[in-house]
Amino acid sequence: MAEQIDQWRESYVNQLKNVAEQLCRTFLPEFDIDLKYYRGWEKDQPYQSILEKNFERDQQLGYTFSGPNKADLRIKVNATPVEDVLSRGQLKLMVCALRVAQGQHLTELTGKQCIYLIDDFASELDSLRRQRLADSLKGTGAQVFVSSITESQVADMLDESSKTFHVAHGVIEQG
Repeated sequence: MAEQIDQWRESYVNQLKNVAEQLCRTFLPEFDIDLKYYRGWEKDQPYQSILEKNFERDQQLGYTFSGPNKADLRIKVNATPVEDVLSRGQLKLMVCALRVAQGQHLTELTGKQCIYLIDDFASELDSLRRQRLADSLKGTGAQVFVSSITESQVADMLDESSKTFHVAHGVIEQG
């Protein structure tokens, strides 16, 4: 089963890779971003042999040290691990790029739109990056819910079909 899960995951990441990297370039043009799938064990060894080889260690640990439970999406920026390069705002944009790519992939496969939910839309993003994200989300044609401290922080998201709501002390009013 682990081998099958690995194949599904690898296929999914390969399907997303190009569009996700393109969106990352749109949001963060100053960086070269590379996505790679890591399956959780050495590629050149069957999973069964890994389990047999590490049985005693895994039994002592109480969990399997290698396997699909250790799978990961490894992201590098200019050939350096992402966490060593990007700021919090840049990481937020990169994660948004990955989510938008997943939404676009869903739409391509099923013809259905996803719904995007973004809490604190403006946090850690300057106006240029907010605009890039807003344009990308609006370009999907999907329904988008965003929250912010003030309405001005989501102005980039608003158009003629938008609705705004104000929540204060548990009372919701349409804006």
